[in-house]
Amino acid sequence: MSTKKYDDSSVESIVSYSQSLIGNSLDEVVTLPHGVANKKNKGNLGRLVEAHYFDLPATNSGLDFPKAGLELKVTGVLPNGKDAYKAKERLVLTMINYMEIDKESWDESKFLTKCRLMLILFYLHEEGVSAIDLKFVLNPFLFRIENHDLEIIKQDWGIIQNKVNAGKAHELSEGDTFYLGATRKGEGGEDEALRPQPNSPIKAKSRAFAFKQKYMNLLISGPVEEGGSLLGGSRITIEAATQRRFKPYIGQSVEKISESIGYFKSGPNHKAFLHDLSKRILGNGAESVSELIKADIELKTIRLTKTGRPMESMSFPAFSLLEIGEEDWEDSSFFEKLEKKFLFVVFQEGTDREERLLLVAYWNMPYEDRLEAQRVWEETKRRVSLEQLPLPKATESRVAHVRPKGQNKLDTQLMPSGSNWGKQCFWLNSGYIGSVIKEIAESRNPA
Repeated sequence: MSTKKYDDSSVESIVSYSQSLIGNSLDEVVTLPHGVANKKNKGNLGRLVEAHYFDLPATNSGLDFPKAGLELKVTGVLPNGKDAYKAKERLVLTMINYMEIDKESWDESKFLTKCRLMLILFYLHEEGVSAIDLKFVLNPFLFRIENHDLEIIKQDWGIIQNKVNAGKAHELSEGDTFYLGATRKGEGGEDEALRPQPNSPIKAKSRAFAFKQKYMNLLISGPVEEGGSLLGGSRITIEAATQRRFKPYIGQSVEKISESIGYFKSGPNHKAFLHDLSKRILGNGAESVSELIKADIELKTIRLTKTGRPMESMSFPAFSLLEIGEEDWEDSSFFEKLEKKFLFVVFQEGTDREERLLLVAYWNMPYEDRLEAQRVWEETKRRVSLEQLPLPKATESRVAHVRPKGQNKLDTQLMPSGSNWGKQCFWLNSGYIGSVIKEIAESRNPA
């Protein structure tokens, strides 16, 4: 006889029963088996909740609540100011089966079947605290794909499917898509078991469908106040909506664009003016755009000389010289950045020395170039471990290099030997960025 305290065929009953967790830890609401309680389990809290709170079978490979058509997800949050929270990480949804997704349609896909309706429970993450002692916060969240960005999620799924169908599962990147990412989900390192894919003899690393961290932030906090929207309810793609928003200003000078939208440089020290101007074009006057926030897209303004060469390389945040020696490539902040999708807003200097808006494009780094960036990162790690200067220079790679990015010569980091090095960061070479922009421009205006 079932001992469940809820009706497993009723979404309302399951959600209502989950309310008892809020404000409590798992150990406070159920009597855990002796072994689980004594181990102070550090494992997956979601599996513990399934087994000991909802009394679900451990071997279930389908929906957690098949009679109700409901999936359960348990994910962590972090404090984000007074009485507010943000997502600790992306929400992993289900593994991507390369050998099956190529045969699926969206309407009958395993992803949609599994994730169409999800009950999301949030716990407050605390370092060093056992999983069974973590407190649940916020109200249970019932996520229904039909009510949340259906068209974009469907488009993202199709992009991932098409890449697998093309025999390029090994080239997948979170930067390929907007809200639904193909995130790395494996042991990592050289010993990781690779998985077969259709239409290619090359085996690929494991990836899972996941909602991006910034997407989860907006689910938790709700819409950004005074934020703008690109789509506004329309069913076009984010790319098409972006081009539509910028189209009236292509070819115009920065001065004329400023006058058109009523946004001006605050003074000579307003170094982020082009970036801020671009955001206001995107947001139709607003300072932020919800679609770009949810997709975790980084807007980069690029300034070209009259000859089409970028005026500078593209920098990334400084990295820790002490931590890089303990990291693997896929755990590094540089890898995380290069897995993103970027929005390039490109301005070019004219013969009259005025800068004009040249083009706008979404971009994520191609697979071969990510491999080259990885090589530069690994060589940097090797030289740092030997405290060997110089670190990889722009002449050593067509893609990336390392150089200081401190406020001044006194802005340094301490090395294990006790010596001081200037803060370092990775840069994408100006020549590489120039070749990317040239390729984008030529693809839009073929000879």
